[in-house]
Amino acid sequence: MSVPAIVQAPDLVVPVLPEGQRRILVRLPNWLGDVVMAAPTVAAIHAARPEAELVAMIKAPFASLAARLPGVTQVVPAGRDRSPGDLAASRRALKALDLDAAVLLPRSARAQVAPWLAGIPQRVGFVGKGRGFMLTHGVRGWAPYRGAHRSAWFGLLAQSFGTQAGEAWLCDVPEAGHVEAERLLMRLGRDPARPLVVLEPGASYGPAKCWPAASFGALAAQLRAEGCDVATVGTDETRAVEAAVDAAAGGGVLKTAGRTPDLLALLGVLAAADLVVSNDTGPMHLASAVGAPVLALFGATDPVVSSPLGQRERVLVYDPEPCSPCFLRTCPLPGHPCLTKLGVGRIHREARALLAARDRLPA
Repeated sequence: MSVPAIVQAPDLVVPVLPEGQRRILVRLPNWLGDVVMAAPTVAAIHAARPEAELVAMIKAPFASLAARLPGVTQVVPAGRDRSPGDLAASRRALKALDLDAAVLLPRSARAQVAPWLAGIPQRVGFVGKGRGFMLTHGVRGWAPYRGAHRSAWFGLLAQSFGTQAGEAWLCDVPEAGHVEAERLLMRLGRDPARPLVVLEPGASYGPAKCWPAASFGALAAQLRAEGCDVATVGTDETRAVEAAVDAAAGGGVLKTAGRTPDLLALLGVLAAADLVVSNDTGPMHLASAVGAPVLALFGATDPVVSSPLGQRERVLVYDPEPCSPCFLRTCPLPGHPCLTKLGVGRIHREARALLAARDRLPA
């Protein structure tokens, strides 16, 4: 699947860099799903400058994922850059990398300060109010495009290299990820003869993205009764939600939340799934990137902006309220109607249809 196209408006200004870069810093976004949606832009820059080394800068927990992006030869941790001391350390680290250019995907001023202080000769990014001076090649007039798919918005920066963001990223899971995932699932009671459905019931951004844990639990109970294994994924913060899902399911859920701190293991779990049912989260995007069928549940966020891209089956369930999408972290309305009204029966039918399409529906 190609990245959704943006119809350009007259106010958009994208300065084009000359060729000849040897080493290009790519400052990746801070959210896991955004990293996946930025991958087509990284691939486009690599294709436009195949002779250049791409140095990915990212939050340390996501380093193993960044290393798998097209053309990336080195990964360095992103600094906090909140204090003069932080910025001084980041400046020294960047100067030591001997960079010719920097592509700054976050639009925040904080992401732009250290590359500016380090004197990286060419700095590409989104111009914001009062901070365009930190960029040598600032993209202007981008605000109307924030309503497009995030991958296409990131792709505006690829145009500075004379190219366009292309196909959705297909992430190759290393053998170590498959092995670690298999060991974890088997230790938790996985039966390889049964289809595997993976649930992501949490969301780091906040509970406004989340289908109720009781609904996930009821879905898990039905799928288990029909012959599926059901696993949950997430971070340490997801464990309380995961426990609620397992309780609502009557037990038997393979609980992996917090047990895949290495993203390679999480990639392996998602790649092993016959179906992933997820809120709008980073693992939803990872699942699509590794080729798993995805059933994505939207409410507070906009599927136009953050739907999963990929080559396999993807079904989006979105039944908006008048206030949708609100993009809030916590729903202020009683009962969180945009997601609670997505009934378990409806999601169960969609799940069964996706399993049947893969001939993985239990008898």
